[in-house]
Amino acid sequence: MAKVTVTLLGTAQDGGVPQAGCSCQRCISVHEGQSPELYPVAIGIIDEEGRFHLVEASRTLSRQLRVWAKAHPDQSLEIISPIQSVSLTHLHLGHIDGLGQFGREVMGRQNLRLLASKPVMDELATKSCLGPFCTELIESDSKVELGKGVSIEFHRVPHRDHEVGQTHGIVVRGRTKSLLFLPDHDTWAETLALHNKGSIREWLNHLRVDVALLDGTFFTIDEVAGTRIDCSGIPHPPILDTLQLLGKRMEGDADISFIHLNHTNPVIDDPQKRKQVEDLGWRIGKQGQVWEL
Repeated sequence: MAKVTVTLLGTAQDGGVPQAGCSCQRCISVHEGQSPELYPVAIGIIDEEGRFHLVEASRTLSRQLRVWAKAHPDQSLEIISPIQSVSLTHLHLGHIDGLGQFGREVMGRQNLRLLASKPVMDELATKSCLGPFCTELIESDSKVELGKGVSIEFHRVPHRDHEVGQTHGIVVRGRTKSLLFLPDHDTWAETLALHNKGSIREWLNHLRVDVALLDGTFFTIDEVAGTRIDCSGIPHPPILDTLQLLGKRMEGDADISFIHLNHTNPVIDDPQKRKQVEDLGWRIGKQGQVWEL
């Protein structure tokens, strides 16, 4: 029987790396071909019938489809196509700015499944970008069949709730394993309180996930001191804070990787910072990485 797979198609925060308007050495090294480009976060799911399902739609979609195809040479495809469904966690830039590429100007799709919460779908309707899609409204904590052998669940998390829309983490369930995709939330205290859980472990165990891709936007808030970024307007739990809450990986823990990395985040290219994460048994997400569910 064919396995369900999840492929990590991007590891960066919404702006990607390099980020527009930034002349830091990390971004310049990508411009000059010395370091690889990092795409905004997204995952690709292949169901047991070999059909393709996308979570998030970034402006780098064309290159991410190539990453997806290269991660699955057995598919004998140069580019993953056609996609059967798109699911969205929330409305922020890097998660939705590729939706237009499914329209007549690029792929010319019709009646493509689009799954999101009602507040997200209502806002998208005002932007006139739903033409290629057949929309499905998903409630928090609800489960929907995505394709043969795979379902997804939406779980609400606090993230800039004063703005329009809602934010959800998405659990992808195969026949034998499950994966949590949580690229954005404000703080662990708020997320755990919303779900009435006392620790990250308790929540992940409640969700019954084997793999967790967690918000790792910043390593510490100190990394953006003196930059144009005002972190008060874009709250995320820093990796170092998450590590302090988790401690060392124990038997039975989910396999955690950090994603949604801002271009300021030193784990992108600092081996010592990566070592701090890996010495505790956790990981930094890698574009093209594949999990079998």
